[in-house]
Amino acid sequence: MRCLSLFTLLSLACACRAADLKDLPANTFVEIKTTTVQPEWAKDDKGRFSRQGWNKLVYDPDAKRVLLYDRWVDKKHGGQTIYGNCLFGFDPESGKITPIKIDNWGKMEPKTGGYRTVPLAENDTEPTPAPRHVYHAFEYVSELKALFICNGANQGVLDKNGKFVGHDACDGTWRLDLKTSKWTQLKADGAPPNRLDDGWAYCPDIKGLVYTGANGQLWLFDVEKNTWRKAKNSPPVRTSMGRTIFYDAPRKRMLIAGGGRLDAWQQGKALEFRELYEFDPKTETVKRLADAPTAMYAQHLAHDTKRDLWFVVAVFNKNEQPSGMFAYDPKKDAWTEVKVEGGIPPHRSWFGWMQLCYDSHRDCLIGKQGEGFFAFRYETPK
Repeated sequence: MRCLSLFTLLSLACACRAADLKDLPANTFVEIKTTTVQPEWAKDDKGRFSRQGWNKLVYDPDAKRVLLYDRWVDKKHGGQTIYGNCLFGFDPESGKITPIKIDNWGKMEPKTGGYRTVPLAENDTEPTPAPRHVYHAFEYVSELKALFICNGANQGVLDKNGKFVGHDACDGTWRLDLKTSKWTQLKADGAPPNRLDDGWAYCPDIKGLVYTGANGQLWLFDVEKNTWRKAKNSPPVRTSMGRTIFYDAPRKRMLIAGGGRLDAWQQGKALEFRELYEFDPKTETVKRLADAPTAMYAQHLAHDTKRDLWFVVAVFNKNEQPSGMFAYDPKKDAWTEVKVEGGIPPHRSWFGWMQLCYDSHRDCLIGKQGEGFFAFRYETPK
């Protein structure tokens, strides 16, 4: 990490509310002061937001907020675990983090130690997905005002009969209707196997979600028919955990980034983690694009639609890979490093990729590092 002491001093002076977002200093990460909103039913059992990682930031243009799936900690839902159990909305204007929908699951602590995820009584009448790492298979579809998740990880799930089911409880697809605040499990044949650390993104041109999963295989999920099928072509076959995917609207294509063997980016150059591909959802063809200048594992590519640039941020504490902020220009198929004034926010865990999305209404990137939220507006250096 570079300039951390300087950034720490600057962050104290530059922490802001959204009223200040219109006046962001160029090319500078500015921390947004946050507060947590309590659910209406919470009285004596106050809760809090607790970041666990292994998830994705998505911008909701309808409510002008950032969506993420992470941990809500209170007594009712069992307190702290490493698994997300709540859909949150983050409002960059007010800095408020609001629990939108908390899953009907709690926690049990066996005498032998550790803990198990168990359904609450409410889950019988209102089924909700088991708490999990959603990874990047988390997407908002504006046309439907609905949030979709698929697969994920929780190795400690027990069903309502006390039977150990583990990760199997996370298999399959769920849809949350944000107008009714109700989850629905979408059971369909041909779904991708749950190999953990996968991703998907919505493509409005085919009214479907494109899922990147085991061995690089792409699957297509029709959100109108609730049907799955394999894509005709996929990127090279190999273990590709942590590969992510995003919709490139101006070019009506999907961008597929990085991925490889778990933790292999720590070993040597691991050049496969730098690979970027395009997937044409109409022809279902794949084309390799320019390699990124650093490794990408569970990487967030945020599309600044005003400038038509894609941004990534990576920090490697042990210098396993190049650290920094990088911009991909899709018109030139080329990457450049971004000079960040004051440095990148301090890296608060071992996970080296900043969660990132673009807020089109406020014209800035919204980043999350640990429990901190940051705003960043890019300006071309003079």
